[in-house]
Amino acid sequence: MSQTSPVSEIAPSVPKLAPGPKGIPFFGSVFSAWRDPLGLMMRSRETYGDVVHFRFGPFDYYLVSDPEVVRHVLVDNAKAYTKSRNYAGLKLVLGEGLLTSEGAPWRRQRKLVQPAFHRAHLAGFAERMSRATRDMLERWRAEDLGTNRSFCVHEEMMRLTFRIVGLTLFSADVDGDARDVGRALDTALRWANDYVESIIPIPPYIPTLANLRFKAAMKTLDGIVYRLIADRRAQAAANEGYGSDLLAMLMEAVDEGGEAADVRAGASGAGERMSDQQLRDEIITMVLAGHETTANLLSWTFSLLARHPDIEQRVRDEAMRVLGDREPALEDIRSLEYTRLVLEEALRLYPPAWIFERQNVEPDVLGGYSLKAGSVVGIAPYVLHRHPAYWESPESFEPERFRADRADKRPRYTYLPFGGGARTCIGNHFAMMEAQIILAMIVRQERLSLEPGRPIELEPLITLRPKQGVRVTRRSVL
Repeated sequence: MSQTSPVSEIAPSVPKLAPGPKGIPFFGSVFSAWRDPLGLMMRSRETYGDVVHFRFGPFDYYLVSDPEVVRHVLVDNAKAYTKSRNYAGLKLVLGEGLLTSEGAPWRRQRKLVQPAFHRAHLAGFAERMSRATRDMLERWRAEDLGTNRSFCVHEEMMRLTFRIVGLTLFSADVDGDARDVGRALDTALRWANDYVESIIPIPPYIPTLANLRFKAAMKTLDGIVYRLIADRRAQAAANEGYGSDLLAMLMEAVDEGGEAADVRAGASGAGERMSDQQLRDEIITMVLAGHETTANLLSWTFSLLARHPDIEQRVRDEAMRVLGDREPALEDIRSLEYTRLVLEEALRLYPPAWIFERQNVEPDVLGGYSLKAGSVVGIAPYVLHRHPAYWESPESFEPERFRADRADKRPRYTYLPFGGGARTCIGNHFAMMEAQIILAMIVRQERLSLEPGRPIELEPLITLRPKQGVRVTRRSVL
């Protein structure tokens, strides 16, 4: 008899609904999720198992923490799932960029963007990443930053990674815009987070105080992005060409029609180039994905190293052995092995993309439990990465657990810092190279210590941020 798939007809013995907290009438667990989503999910997995059912108002929500179930959702039965309704707020910020689009538009954009992250471009990226980091370190010393009083290393990483995105993907030095972009992104992402958490979302066109702040933030972001596009169009009009970076690839791409044709409202027809609106959506997506998440990773890493000086010293020793006093190049990345282990462990403990979601368009069965169509499935790397069945001493900071001989023993879908399946983050190698370069260069010459009396809180918004930043003092070790 042929073997049936997990989507086959549900046997009578299969439970109708996965276990989970009951919450309060009508609202379910929505208020607990607002107060402490990480705590709610961790406690629920421990109490109810690897498939947990929540009621959030009128909606069914499932948290899955079994790697085989995760694989089923992301790979084996991916055709039955789309991005969840909870991406609506983010879509109002990013538009129809690579992170939020679906179907044919997504496939087309993924194909266009992919070449920008090929190895052929990485050597040039490494040089620009190193130069930007060197400039920052020189500024720290010139301003005597962090020697007499603390400074926020998270703000510094946001500024640095934004400049790197500009230099590498758009060939523009946007350092002067970093403060405005940081504030605008913070406002926009908080608004998007509140929008999807609202039981009755208030449309952005209604002039509430929050909506007015959101519109002002988007005006700032759009102004900077459209300026980049206009400058590049002027460059091309002056017969200087579009260049060879990501922005050039997008601007030169021609829609040839067929399945890959962009079918979004207002999209170019076959044989036409992308509109400014389409370019804006992709650029702002890359700014968020290549700026916010890497800055968060580095901030969490510095907070961990400050509490583990022995591990910090090993990173410093490796940087001195591999680099000496020169700046990192692409060929050094493989040799900065321990630096990479440290970053992988920081990603385990504090994954910037702490949760991502799918919504099933047809009934399914997950871990023996039935789901009706329209349910939201949450896959939380923050929870998966702490599952005691797969991680020994899951709350400990132990970079050695990522050595190949140990990592190979874990199931594939227990570690998802960059997502999984076809929609794995397109810039994962870019991000890891960038983080290795920045971490090695900073630790090689600086010791960052946490300011006493300032506990670091987790802020699980769209990304996992350190609430109120990470304040440190600085001492040169050279």
